[in-house]
Amino acid sequence: MARARDLARRGAGRTGTNPIVGAVVVRDGREVGAGFHRRLGDAHAEVMALDQAGEAARGATLYVTLEPCSHHGRTPPCVDRIVESGVARVVFPAIDPDPRVRGRGWKALRDADVRVDVGCAADAAILDALGFYRDRLGFATTVTLKMAVSDDGMVARAPGQRDDVTGEAVRTDVHALRALHDAVVVGIETVLIDRPRLDCRLLPGGVDREPVPVVLDTHARTPIDNEWVRAGRAYIVVCAREADGARVEALVRAGARVFVAPATARGLDVAGVLNALAAVGLTRVLVEGGPRVFWSFADSGLWDAAWLYRSNVAFGGRGVRLFRHDDERFPGCVVDEQPIGSERRFGFVNEASWSLLASALARAGD
Repeated sequence: MARARDLARRGAGRTGTNPIVGAVVVRDGREVGAGFHRRLGDAHAEVMALDQAGEAARGATLYVTLEPCSHHGRTPPCVDRIVESGVARVVFPAIDPDPRVRGRGWKALRDADVRVDVGCAADAAILDALGFYRDRLGFATTVTLKMAVSDDGMVARAPGQRDDVTGEAVRTDVHALRALHDAVVVGIETVLIDRPRLDCRLLPGGVDREPVPVVLDTHARTPIDNEWVRAGRAYIVVCAREADGARVEALVRAGARVFVAPATARGLDVAGVLNALAAVGLTRVLVEGGPRVFWSFADSGLWDAAWLYRSNVAFGGRGVRLFRHDDERFPGCVVDEQPIGSERRFGFVNEASWSLLASALARAGD
């Protein structure tokens, strides 16, 4: 299943309204076929894996990151191809929350005398496609937090300094994470120090559309010659009502969409920001920080998942810490841990949000 999950992420940013899905065929302890959903309208992961396996699929086990579909869409039902292949067993993490499936694939396979096991790596696999699950179960938004830290918990070697905290493998993984979201949110300090692109350029197959950069900028300090203007990309600046009008007008003339959110003593109101983004269809939101923005979302409780990337290099005592005091911990509960190159990725969930999702998924499967 870990192999199937890795394959699934290769489709990030190219599957449109469909989820990312990976599949692996195993026979006698050996992989004989593998595939992932490459692009909206292309063959599904299960079909790709079974085509590669050929006759070796007969009597084998198929691992897939989502319940196989049982309906006609842009492609025929995957369950028909699975039964035809002679696969003896199918393993997947959870039911597909799409109303057109929701256990029908599971039932169709069992009715065809295929052994079905549900629940393998369920939390981790759902986390990979959380926006899809929440959307199909009727939740309005999905908010994911992301931070990268050195081995000693720093986000930079010194204040006001831009540093590559992690290596190329992690950066590519982050670009896949971005590709699963509609918008990427950063604070104004990150923009001024890092001048980030917030794109998915490291993904070898490209993406159908880039996420929209969003800057939380209380006083409208975003430079008008930023990286998105140079690339011809749309971007959003969210500021307070009290922001300087001339600066706001300059941003609008430079091509920014400027939204207004209520200001609080700790910065812009998180709920107001999310409401403004949802109003223009940006419902899958990735928050990349810096630390102040990260904690404003974490403390608000208005988040669903979080990814922490930890480097194996220490920055030392002059570094900028993620944690505000010594006994503070990353928020939420860990449901996944994976090596990414020589570094590590930890997946966390907001337990209150996760409980609501689990209940909705259980009702959908009844």
